[in-house]
Amino acid sequence: MESFLSDNCPPMGIYETLYAFKDSFGSFMGTEGTHPWSQGFPLTTPLEKFGGPPLPESVEVTWEDRFYPKAWGHPELREAIVEYYNSQYGSAITPENVMVFAGGRPGIFTVMAFLKEHVKVRIGNIEWPAYLDIMEQTGTDFQIVPFNKENGFHPNNTAYFDRSDLDAKTRLMPVISNPQNPSGQTRWGEELRELIEMA
Repeated sequence: MESFLSDNCPPMGIYETLYAFKDSFGSFMGTEGTHPWSQGFPLTTPLEKFGGPPLPESVEVTWEDRFYPKAWGHPELREAIVEYYNSQYGSAITPENVMVFAGGRPGIFTVMAFLKEHVKVRIGNIEWPAYLDIMEQTGTDFQIVPFNKENGFHPNNTAYFDRSDLDAKTRLMPVISNPQNPSGQTRWGEELRELIEMA
């Protein structure tokens, strides 16, 4: 029987990175002595040094937890997220400012699929390749922001908001991983504040 799937289907970029890392250093990324800036290796030890709580050994799941979630995100979860950001970072967001997704790809895909026509996206050329695929799949009007040696793989915020070839109606939306995966570059403090204000 003929397959409906392409024969040319390379592995996801993250797996290529994991095996390239092992070939180069003799052990997988995430083993003791490595410092990955990658998805897929969550911290599994308590943050005792910073006064963090002990990790739970089990989580009770009841029949109520198995209900289908609200399409717009569970209200109590969105309220808890709002309370955390407002209390920890001094923000003033409301549950209407919060969307909950099952990961980066579903979130970005959903947002791109519903963008208005006058919104153009700027995304770095070293973002996870799946994000660039999503731009193509959703027909998003996007331009690449270069990450290279010349800008230290950390372009200025203004690189995401170049309006030189745009009309006054066009809005710009940056898509940025922070910290950036896999480079580990992080926007924080005044640089992050400036980016949010520009957005």
